[in-house]
Amino acid sequence: MMDLINCKECGKLFSSAGPKVCPDCRQSEEEKFEIVKEYLWENPNSTVKKVNEDTGIDEDLIIKFMREDRLASEGLIIDYTLECKRCGAEIKTGIFCDSCRSKMISDFNQGDEPEEKKKKKGSQEMFLKERFKRNN
Repeated sequence: MMDLINCKECGKLFSSAGPKVCPDCRQSEEEKFEIVKEYLWENPNSTVKKVNEDTGIDEDLIIKFMREDRLASEGLIIDYTLECKRCGAEIKTGIFCDSCRSKMISDFNQGDEPEEKKKKKGSQEMFLKERFKRNN
């Protein structure tokens, strides 16, 4: 089921199961991404501020492209520090550092125990709880 939401950019109501921007704004964003990508191809090692000044593309949008792993800091001289949303470590691209990403994947995978193990673990816990209650 798709929900109706308002676009974060223009406020227009649209049906979405994914991005929080409407198709029109998404298309506009893609066009801006292509402009930034072309600019960096022709002007490597530019700062975010310089890209903004020369292309008119908002600095926040350029940083968003970096967070989405669409632009890596190798093409930019970062005058803005991206930080891991979990631990605060400085990162070049994305939302999380490699260490936090690995830890979250590991934690997530531990939650995928087979049903037999979960039942066995649960029944042992129940048995011990009952045993302690009887001894008191």
